[in-house]
Amino acid sequence: MQRITITVSDTPHPLAQDQDIGHIEAAALAAVRGGGDIVKVTLYGNRELAILVSPGVPITFEVAEVEEEPRDDGDLDHPFDPYSEFDDEYPM
Repeated sequence: MQRITITVSDTPHPLAQDQDIGHIEAAALAAVRGGGDIVKVTLYGNRELAILVSPGVPITFEVAEVEEEPRDDGDLDHPFDPYSEFDDEYPM
């Protein structure tokens, strides 16, 4: 499975598994060409990030192979904390 990370002004944000990088890139490019706009993405952990995309704001995308995370389904009504060793000590 691929994990896409969007970095905005040197701050990395891992995206949820179902995010379409082509759509996000097109929305960011349209925002820059239009002088600026808000582009919303869903982050790993089922949280939403609104990015003010404008000329001069550096944005990069990184793609890496990772294991699938079943909780990372993009459901903004059910956010979760990223996996930690604490989860192993106290299983639900």
